[in-house]
Amino acid sequence: MNFDNNEDALEFINRLLERLHQAGYTNQGSKIELVYVASGGQHVETQINVETHPGPPCLGREKGTEKSFKEDATERICQCITLLMQEKCGNEPLFNQQNHWQAVYRILVDKGYCRDSDFDGFDAFIRRVMPEEVNKPYKKDSVRNINKTSFNKPFDRWRYDPDDYGTRKPFERMVAIARRFKEILEEIDL
Repeated sequence: MNFDNNEDALEFINRLLERLHQAGYTNQGSKIELVYVASGGQHVETQINVETHPGPPCLGREKGTEKSFKEDATERICQCITLLMQEKCGNEPLFNQQNHWQAVYRILVDKGYCRDSDFDGFDAFIRRVMPEEVNKPYKKDSVRNINKTSFNKPFDRWRYDPDDYGTRKPFERMVAIARRFKEILEEIDL
């Protein structure tokens, strides 16, 4: 694809990114490769290659099964949430507040199972995978509030800020939940 100027190329890229964002959950991610070639500063050629990816490999599934990756991942994530709900911190459940769903959201976004800032999509997804019994029932607003904290950043960039959390205990609990959920997902190859 060739563009006469940078503005046309940027407009096309913005439209493309918006369409990818709206694409739904049939693909867990896309790779967009842009090659920008400027020869002599007068001619600009932009090549765009788009590849869709089905998501992370699903290990442990037997060959020949009829389940799609999406169905298998959905069941496995439900299993992981169930295991997370069984985790203890002392004598109480590790996961014991509404806002702890933010840790689940963040890890699923980081692993590519959900899109960042797509709370409606996460809401639909979590309602499909949520086990029958949970320590604190899920509410979309409790996750949407993640934008008011540093938990909206990728997990590996979480840092304690006394202005956001006051004492260290709530922050450390959220980190423990996110870390344990990530470990559980990895234990069953997700």
